[in-house]
Amino acid sequence: MDIVTYEILRNGLYATAREMKIAMMRTAGSPIVHSGGDASAAVFDAECQLVAQGNDIPTMLGSAVISTKASVDAIGRDRLRPGDVIISNDAYLGGGNHQPDIQFTRPVFVEGEIVAFVMTRGHWTDIGGQAPGSYTCMTWDIFAEGIRIPPVLLYRDETPVQDVLTLIVQNTRETEVRMLDIQAQYAGCFVGDRRITAMVRKYGKDALKQAMARALDHSERLMREAIRSIPDGVYEAEDRLEPVAGPPGWPTAEIPLKVRITKQGDGIHFDYAGTGPQTRGGINCPFSVTCNSTWFTVKAITDVSIPINQGCYRPVSIAAPDGSIVNARFPASVVAGNTETSPRIIDMLLRALAPAVPKRVVGQSNGGANSGVFGGMDPDEARVARTRRRYVGTVEPHAGGMGARADKDGVNGVRVYVGNAGSTAVEITEQTTPLLVQEWSLVPNSGGAGEYRGGLTSRRVYRVAYEEATYTVCGERGIHPPLGQFGGLAGSMFYSEVRRGDGSVAKVPAKGSVEIVTKGDVVVLQPPGSGGYGDPRRRDRARLLEDLRDGYVTGAALSDYGLSPAEAEALLAEAAHG
Repeated sequence: MDIVTYEILRNGLYATAREMKIAMMRTAGSPIVHSGGDASAAVFDAECQLVAQGNDIPTMLGSAVISTKASVDAIGRDRLRPGDVIISNDAYLGGGNHQPDIQFTRPVFVEGEIVAFVMTRGHWTDIGGQAPGSYTCMTWDIFAEGIRIPPVLLYRDETPVQDVLTLIVQNTRETEVRMLDIQAQYAGCFVGDRRITAMVRKYGKDALKQAMARALDHSERLMREAIRSIPDGVYEAEDRLEPVAGPPGWPTAEIPLKVRITKQGDGIHFDYAGTGPQTRGGINCPFSVTCNSTWFTVKAITDVSIPINQGCYRPVSIAAPDGSIVNARFPASVVAGNTETSPRIIDMLLRALAPAVPKRVVGQSNGGANSGVFGGMDPDEARVARTRRRYVGTVEPHAGGMGARADKDGVNGVRVYVGNAGSTAVEITEQTTPLLVQEWSLVPNSGGAGEYRGGLTSRRVYRVAYEEATYTVCGERGIHPPLGQFGGLAGSMFYSEVRRGDGSVAKVPAKGSVEIVTKGDVVVLQPPGSGGYGDPRRRDRARLLEDLRDGYVTGAALSDYGLSPAEAEALLAEAAHG
């Protein structure tokens, strides 16, 4: 195949994945999808190997390497027909990452032959279970996390399988919104099918097959070359995962995380032996999530320009103890293993690899989605008439700090690592839910001091307009702050509270139980900040002056940078005079 045709087909596959996500976002019902972009799309070859993806949600796409094949194998290739769509979300039967992330898998047929598979995955704001939003750490097992959907046919010959559709949507709290999400994900798959079919009609099935195989081999070759540049050796690190703040009788001990990384030649092996056993509460990781966290880290420390597909993962091998928190066994609950434990694993891997690739690691970051979840009946009749939603649930991931880098400050107010979704727009929240956003601001001094400062976290403050609702958080680093690298200081920790109308204040732990909120209550949610990089005493004074003028740092933190009281006073005076 000539290089021009190859590049047209390769780029066409990536463009297809991007267009699939756009189609999905434009028509989805969940604000976390259409506003926050918590959705992904990808193209797989006929053997279920990931060959092209959008710049979407890494945790969805990495786990799809496992879940797509699991979906096809469960149904059976011989049973599939044009226009079929498989739905799945189950972490154990379907290889999923967590149950709110729903995968649609569609075979692409040309002349009776499967030439590819396309996949869409979106985070639904509710799939049933014990808590509104289907998002709480305090669950006894996976059955409390919402309806489990093993791989089953949801569309047959372009037509919904009505019994399956009814069973799913009637097990959620927002039936009409779920119908929109389902139609949106189907639309994304439909677009993918049409684009790939058009490519085959123009260039032929053999050309598509060759281009896919060549793309996988090309990414593998580039990844092996990048890994080869990392010094051979054994690199180790350990950390401790914060437990769920459950009722009396729940485990209270922190869970050890350990890794031993062996880099030799153009391959790299990750061994998680010594990591603690799975535990009560939804902080366990399915193996697919641990694989994804590992693959993400390898990609992050090598070359961001390598086209992302399954070829990137061929040089990486992973061992995780069965029944551990990084390879949980049924029926352990897993909802926050995907969003909170996974970033903690990545932080640990970066700490282990820091001696090998010091210029490629960052200070520890905010460590999770830090989602605030509200659920209750909407008292605003006009809004109910407009939206047709009497029950209103919302799942809002929150932006914290990203750790400082070897030559740059960290990033303020951003999702990091495998999340990559945006925050829900204030206007969307206020138009669609009984919540008023009173404040959304960056938090001074929340980024750890360093030669390069850690990124600041953000704070959201809500005034509740529900008559009564539940408030749940799934966060991280409520006990241990995100650490810096190479002398950089730690960032701030997670914080949330409910200010009651009677003047009382309830502190909400990062991994805690449900709080009941009522009209007029004020809810504060502040994710962790992030760690700095390098000795703070080496920070350029001009940069520190800019921080003061921007409000990123206040006088109270200047001692962290080695300034004496007199030096601090002089710098503050200079900042005040512009």
